Amino acid sequence: MGLEKQGSKPTGKIGYFIGKLMNRFHTAFYKKYYDSILPKGSVTFLDLGCGGGRLIAHLYDRAPTYRLFGLDHSQEMIALSEQVNQEGIERGHVTFDCSSVSHLPYDQNSMQIVTANETVQFWPDIPTAFAEVYRVLKQEGSFFIINRYPPEGSKWWKLAKLKNAADYQRALEAAGFKSIETDLTTKKGWIVSRAIKSSV
Repeated sequence: MGLEKQGSKPTGKIGYFIGKLMNRFHTAFYKKYYDSILPKGSVTFLDLGCGGGRLIAHLYDRAPTYRLFGLDHSQEMIALSEQVNQEGIERGHVTFDCSSVSHLPYDQNSMQIVTANETVQFWPDIPTAFAEVYRVLKQEGSFFIINRYPPEGSKWWKLAKLKNAADYQRALEAAGFKSIETDLTTKKGWIVSRAIKSSV
């Protein structure tokens, strides 16, 4: 399996190793960003494409009142996430599920915050997945997307299904989101999108 496919769905021993590398090198920006904006108190939080589970582990340490869920379609990543989050799982604060983003195994209006970090470009059906996120979010809940924003014409730009801020806006609006903010300045080469499930 090539590296592009391993990035989409880490599999086998190589995939497990890639997940450990992601935990080490890919989460620093997410942790710093979410630390600056996430609320305190009792929050139900879902990380889609959770990979090796390092963000969940960080949030468990930072916000012990959170109820944390992680979802990935790779069994290897779920195994790694559970290893990294053993204490949180044992205490009933953390749960991981192996499933598709197109069929989220959660009740309607059950999550306050949903995140997707460097993962949406791999989703096979973005409209269905975004509609699922909208379904499981509570009213006034937030959906955060953090993704690399490759230069136009580059290899990753050609592979990306959402190529610019306007694409993100259209896809989120189509799923039902009305309040959408897109930020290209927090970190060069990255896009941060926040969509709120709001009736206004």
